[in-house]
Amino acid sequence: MMEEHSAARSQFLEAEAATSRGRKHAVNEDSYTVNLEAGLFAVADGMGGHRDGHIASGAIISLLEHALDGEAPFEQRIEMATQAIQSVNNALHDQTLAVPGADISGSTVVAVIIDENYACCLWAGDSRLYLFRNNCLYLISEDHVGEGGVLTRAVGSSPRLEVDRRIIDVRDRDVFLLCSDGLLKGMSETAVAELLGSEGHAPVDRLLAKSIAGGSADDVTAILVWVGYHER
Repeated sequence: MMEEHSAARSQFLEAEAATSRGRKHAVNEDSYTVNLEAGLFAVADGMGGHRDGHIASGAIISLLEHALDGEAPFEQRIEMATQAIQSVNNALHDQTLAVPGADISGSTVVAVIIDENYACCLWAGDSRLYLFRNNCLYLISEDHVGEGGVLTRAVGSSPRLEVDRRIIDVRDRDVFLLCSDGLLKGMSETAVAELLGSEGHAPVDRLLAKSIAGGSADDVTAILVWVGYHER
């Protein structure tokens, strides 16, 4: 069952987002934001099996929402977002140190800042950013995952956090997909591409429904962002 859905438009961007609590979780540990004014979109996934994952992911999204100035130049917004993520990392890690023997509180994050000509992806962990262009799906981020599927990087897991960054060009009719790892636990990248290339209402809801029907028991969150939506 869908827990939350949102949609928004700006002059050259349109976005839809949806999130659903996984059947194995008591609370949804995913958080997200859609900020058209700042061209910012982000998904954070609280680390499963650890304490307060939903609080960690919520803290990242909350600070990102308040840190970015929509009037600031593109490069400055990138730095604002990076510093916000690192600030949350410091706060979460300090909280862990303050309680000896306590489990860590952490979260993955993937964010994209979209300008008229470029987009910047920032990430730590295994939440992903895809670009759907000319009916082809491209993975922009790279999972920070080691052997056995163990996260090698996440917000709050270590005293210093390196936030990876990738800048790409933006074209009319590009579609960006941000998602928590729960989405790909119930469907393949091929299935994602086929759905994004098909006609139909509320594609973000259909992504979640297909993932859940495909067996994903994790929290699932997805954001779709269309560039030049008036031409869709």
